Amino acid sequence: MTLESNTRRMPNKTLVPTAGAALSAMLRRAFIVAFVASTVFAADALDATKVPRSFSEIVDSNPSATFVRCHDHPDIVAVYCEQEPEWWGRLSVYQRSGDAVDWQYSYPDSYEEFRGHYVVRFRWIPLRQAEKPVLEVIESTHMGNGSLCLWELRGRTLRLLLETTVRGRFWDPPAAFRVPETGEARFEGDHLAVDYQRPAGEEFDRIHLTGSIQISDIEGKAMPSRRFQQVCRWDPAKRIFSAQAPTSP
Repeated sequence: MTLESNTRRMPNKTLVPTAGAALSAMLRRAFIVAFVASTVFAADALDATKVPRSFSEIVDSNPSATFVRCHDHPDIVAVYCEQEPEWWGRLSVYQRSGDAVDWQYSYPDSYEEFRGHYVVRFRWIPLRQAEKPVLEVIESTHMGNGSLCLWELRGRTLRLLLETTVRGRFWDPPAAFRVPETGEARFEGDHLAVDYQRPAGEEFDRIHLTGSIQISDIEGKAMPSRRFQQVCRWDPAKRIFSAQAPTSP
């Protein structure tokens, strides 16, 4: 099997229910939804504890798996197993020897609890700040809200360097964006553009996020779109990126 670096790419009498009966029906529906959701999450958590023995095993169990090898470190591979398109999937990182899996890199427990439901894009990127390429991931929830996450390989773990919103709803916009207090702003397009820049004379890379937001009032009426720009700077003391206040140029 060859690992390829690629991306890819639910007249009778009419009976009128009482308020109590209606409430009971609502509670039953809520219980069913919660039960199904908990079952899906439980299944995903169970899968996360199973480390495959080989990449052939991964392909056999999930033919839609996408493999992306780490730049200059082909023994490190990111694998996205998509269970339902744009709805559910899991991204894992493995150390390999040929087809055999040596070990799986682990995420922080806090991330496992709040991670997105599926991955929109993932790729390896070079950064001055890291010894090895960093894994860039844009993930999303079922509601279409998503974040940019940057993962650094540290030992056998993945260390989070940045997490910031790049798709879906724009929460708590500054006054410069002129969003009505009762209105809403959402990023236009699939996600913000992500650009890694190395300013002349500076030691560290920066991350520039650009795009536009669609604003609507309380009634859902569209208002003029506004440009969006945000810079994420490197904090050498904490060894993470810090997202600066966004602006509307």
